[in-house]
Amino acid sequence: MKQLSFIFFGVSLFLILLASCEEYYTPAIDDMPKLMVVDSHITNDPQQNFVRISKTRSFYSTSAIDWVGGAVVELVAENFQIIKGREDAPGYYVFPSTPVSGRRYKLRITYLKDIFESDYLMMPPIPTIDSLYTRHEVEKVYKTNGYNVPELFDQPGRQIYIDAPVTPQLQYYQFNYRAIIQWVFNPYWMNDSANVLIHKKSASSKDIASIYGPIVPLGDDTSKHYLYGWISETNKNLFNLAGPKEFSVTKRIEKHPIVALAYNSYEYLDSTVQEPYNWIVILDQYGIPKESFDFHEKLNRQFSADGTLFDPVIGQVYGNILCKTDPEKIVLGFFDLNSYKQYRYYLNLGAGSDETVILRQLDEFFDIPDRGYRKDEPPIFWETNYKR
Repeated sequence: MKQLSFIFFGVSLFLILLASCEEYYTPAIDDMPKLMVVDSHITNDPQQNFVRISKTRSFYSTSAIDWVGGAVVELVAENFQIIKGREDAPGYYVFPSTPVSGRRYKLRITYLKDIFESDYLMMPPIPTIDSLYTRHEVEKVYKTNGYNVPELFDQPGRQIYIDAPVTPQLQYYQFNYRAIIQWVFNPYWMNDSANVLIHKKSASSKDIASIYGPIVPLGDDTSKHYLYGWISETNKNLFNLAGPKEFSVTKRIEKHPIVALAYNSYEYLDSTVQEPYNWIVILDQYGIPKESFDFHEKLNRQFSADGTLFDPVIGQVYGNILCKTDPEKIVLGFFDLNSYKQYRYYLNLGAGSDETVILRQLDEFFDIPDRGYRKDEPPIFWETNYKR
């Protein structure tokens, strides 16, 4: 028995000594030479044409972005016509005119003694969609339960899909969406205690907000006003890409998912005093060259890796811009040349069946901020079940 106690004491002493030697490992990350980073977005829409140029920072750096000003930025067509960029802010360059569909262009940047050029890309035709429609689906989503632990739940809603044509000139697409939920506040639906939620200066609003949800950020007494508000949901994480499968022959992309919206629209709102009132969906469609499709698909694979056996090997995703004067210099970024079209829809999700859904395309394109509200009268872009 004494021998057993001695062994136990010895093991315990060894573990204590081992624990006392524990140190946190901080990997040494050398300061790397500053590399040029090019972020470009060129379309047929002059409001979306820009090139941003900066330099990389070290891993632990907390300094501001090092923008590259004073560069000469040009779009060069195959016929040697040049669209010269204008620097509107440090490192931010815009163009006075837009590329033409069916022509090939490259990006050329002259900075100090170096010249950087991209590959030539073809400007695709203006994209179109054949149809947009919804289907009832149940998503599996993680939410925190009553014990603040993530748990998998069923979330019924409508999945928005599109069909789009595939032609020899345009086979690949990228989509961005902004789903805008409209909400209303009716002061006569609420009792006095609930109304405190919209009084930003109320003494007890902080306690009630912790129970019911965030305070509606209004700033003045609106308890006697009918409010029309809106909040935006946008693309998250991965690039939404579409194209024919490799080695397949098809004339159509079918049932491509855009976004899933839950029937329980309260999940998208800031407070329980807001009553959800249907959606406006803004769909940005880009026709992209295959080079852009391949580049962004590689980025998606990197972003979606979660450490499983079949994940892609983490590595550098190389762009299409090179330094012509010094091939040893590395440039990060991609010259993106896309054609563009926007669609807008009004959507009432209904009650779970196709017959109760209201979906119609909108003809008027108003400027809609990401979020906001208006008292007593709806904003000019407000949509209902009935056409204007």
